[in-house]
Amino acid sequence: MNRLYGVKLYDPRFCTGRTVDLLQEAGFNTVYLGRDALVPAFTEELSSRGLFWNIVEPVFLASEGEDLAVLEDGSLASDDWVRFVCPTDAVHLNDIRWRIASDIRTLNPPGVSLDFLRFFQFWEMTSPLAEAKSLPKSCFCTRCRSQRMGMERQEFWRQNIVEQTALTLCSQIRQINPEIRIGLHCVPWKQDMYDGAILNVIGQNFSNLAEIGDYLTPMVYHHMMHREPSYIKDFLQEMESLGCTEILPSIQVKKAYREEEVSKEEFGEALGYALESPSKGVLLYKWEDLVDDSERMDIVKSMLGH
Repeated sequence: MNRLYGVKLYDPRFCTGRTVDLLQEAGFNTVYLGRDALVPAFTEELSSRGLFWNIVEPVFLASEGEDLAVLEDGSLASDDWVRFVCPTDAVHLNDIRWRIASDIRTLNPPGVSLDFLRFFQFWEMTSPLAEAKSLPKSCFCTRCRSQRMGMERQEFWRQNIVEQTALTLCSQIRQINPEIRIGLHCVPWKQDMYDGAILNVIGQNFSNLAEIGDYLTPMVYHHMMHREPSYIKDFLQEMESLGCTEILPSIQVKKAYREEEVSKEEFGEALGYALESPSKGVLLYKWEDLVDDSERMDIVKSMLGH
């Protein structure tokens, strides 16, 4: 795919023509919009100016009032704002399918990005020193227990649920508009971390998901993971070794879930790693952190060729 230089944008107050001016001045050609930022006048402006924009669809993230997935100890899949529905809930999946179809027909996006397409985990707050056995596992509702017991290889159950959901949603999107590019958000855990939790807890098999979506978007937020910027390079190289060739890494602009700041030098280093092969560009989290920071904006402009 062509190289994408993008930002995530969530606050509708920034959905203005002035924002589009600033995006283009900085060298961005891509915007990922959270649901609150789906302002028709803004999306029309993005399209008219030739920017590639995406609707971010939070697949298994629970809305207010929805039943939550059940953890192994019987508690619910909820940690702060991270609240997950049961991934085998057919009613929820049908609601998501209806919402995506409505979004596409109403807004005509060039791209759709499927986020929270995984099992419950507040991975952003998981310590690098955490023991694998401490990670919460879901789902253990009656329906999921029955489905899991019916599989010959139970260790693949979570991966199978995630992949079948991805196939269902991607197929529907392509039926409505085959020109839409589909991205899949990925948790940035290496294969050996937490005893293989990316597969057996999160349920994301990168190799298989790469065959379903058009590209993968790993959220390689090194700072919140208590890692060095070089982790970005290492992680992307591992993804490539797994056969993933279409990768758009997302990196953080400023601190999140930590008290320590991300210096502008560290941000620049992270951006440099994110732009290296096998990357197909970069996605910054988030516009709200970048727009009023002239030093970081200058770094972006210089590294994107402006």
